[in-house]
Amino acid sequence: MDAVQKSGRGGNLEAQRERAIATRATIVAVARALFAEVGFHAAGTIEIAAQAQVTRGALYHHFADKEDLFAAVFRLVVAELNERSRSAVASLSGDLWSQVTEAFQQYLMLVAESDEYRRILLIDGPAVLGWVRWRELQSAFVAQGTADALQMLMDQGLVERQPITPLAGMIQAALHDAALSIANAAQPVTAAEQAMCAFSFMMRGMRQTPAAT
Repeated sequence: MDAVQKSGRGGNLEAQRERAIATRATIVAVARALFAEVGFHAAGTIEIAAQAQVTRGALYHHFADKEDLFAAVFRLVVAELNERSRSAVASLSGDLWSQVTEAFQQYLMLVAESDEYRRILLIDGPAVLGWVRWRELQSAFVAQGTADALQMLMDQGLVERQPITPLAGMIQAALHDAALSIANAAQPVTAAEQAMCAFSFMMRGMRQTPAAT
């Protein structure tokens, strides 16, 4: 028996898996560019398949339909946005309050400065996915990070101890509302600056002085 497992269509299974992963990534990358450029409804699967150099059958092998492909793009983009928000404040190590508040502000500014983020995450996202699923996908990437940040702030005595899950949900809702307003504003950067000031004001209202030890 061969040491390398063979598939019925030739080649080892590991190589096939790698090709499948690469094909899926290519489809997602092409779809992301088209969704950002022309929007979900104007981007057809025929064009996506052609630019990805795959058949429509191959596209539908990886994704149930165009909405499923959009959801994959959405997950990729929101994860990237959150990672960029965190990376932007990495130099503020040791100052937890500044890290948390600046990460929130960076999130809003990145949304304001990127047509791609606004269209995919905040304009087409709710319309294509529906409000409930849109919130679920947003929460999968945002809510836990917010809850973790609140836990650390509470542990350092910078925020009064409160039930974390509902508080994180309220902060997340405020971020979502601000981001939606920015996405639909005539001047997104100005709207982001105003939202950042309002969000900082709200966060300062939560802050308390740590008790002396």
